[in-house]
Amino acid sequence: MKDLKQIRKEIDAIDKQIVKLLDSRADAVKKVAELKQNGAGNVYDPAREAIVLANIKKSSKGKFPAKGIEAVYNEIFSTSRDLQRKIRVAFFGAPASYTHLAAMKRFGKATEYMPEDSIKDVFMEVEKGNADFGVVPVENSTEGAVNYTFDMFADFDLKICSEVLLEIRHNLLSKSKNLKDIKTVYVHPQTRAQCRNWLEANLPHAELKEASSNSRSAMLAAKDKKSAGIGDKLAASMYKLNILASSIEDMTDNTTRFFILGKDDSKRTGNDKTSIMVSIKDKVGALYHLLKPLSKYGINLTSIESRPSGKKAWDYYFFVDFAGYREDPKVKKAIEEVSRDCGFVKILGSYPRF
Repeated sequence: MKDLKQIRKEIDAIDKQIVKLLDSRADAVKKVAELKQNGAGNVYDPAREAIVLANIKKSSKGKFPAKGIEAVYNEIFSTSRDLQRKIRVAFFGAPASYTHLAAMKRFGKATEYMPEDSIKDVFMEVEKGNADFGVVPVENSTEGAVNYTFDMFADFDLKICSEVLLEIRHNLLSKSKNLKDIKTVYVHPQTRAQCRNWLEANLPHAELKEASSNSRSAMLAAKDKKSAGIGDKLAASMYKLNILASSIEDMTDNTTRFFILGKDDSKRTGNDKTSIMVSIKDKVGALYHLLKPLSKYGINLTSIESRPSGKKAWDYYFFVDFAGYREDPKVKKAIEEVSRDCGFVKILGSYPRF
């Protein structure tokens, strides 16, 4: 017991040091805020936060987990932004949706969140200036691209200023405490695809009804004891639902990528990614001409998606992600060659690789 009391005294002393350092950090943040009011930068600087986080992780001896460091500093960043100015973040879906969780993972609790009914609404709120930033899903490791998000970049001139990778853990949620009571499952189409095998094995006779989002499925399930929804633990808590089954996704490595949308480019960090949208001319070898400059300059392609342009038959946009910053000499030359050989090129943004 004496040893325990002594260790706790040491922890208490360390906590006091941490609070003193946080106060000192807050004083420095306020000085930064004064400079930013004179035009020295935006409140949210994804490049700066990425660099700070990377440096802190490097200085750690590994005793405190890296995920823990990121979680702690996410809230420090969030509070530091709030000391300068309250920022507003629009996200797709209702509170407790996965997009809401992704937004909170990046922006923390000291942020004003704006739930939106559609991905288009998120784009519109940011473009109008009603929200400082927007968060939208872009692709899932199991089910692939969220096509509607890509479509919006053809109509809006927003920038991708950061990205968030969120591990998805689906849970079956219900007012009931017994799986045998479930007659109806409300589920988003992508979530249904991610949990197909589990649903067929465990609820083969249940009626599957489409919900516009995972949080919406939880809301609907809360109205009927014989129904269930699929969502995160936060949704279970928010809508006072029981978790009948945990981690029901078919693939254990189930991750969704989200874009953070803003009006300005992120700064260079040295570990960046660039996204472009290309309208390819209708000619033989068009895709080859798109990829050739990236290969020529040794640029690592990380993703490519195609979408119909909607302007005429067999006319497509290609969305391409690759390593590097838009002003890097090799990246700049590659984009120039793609523009010359392929047609219309729109740079969607360069942003830190978290």
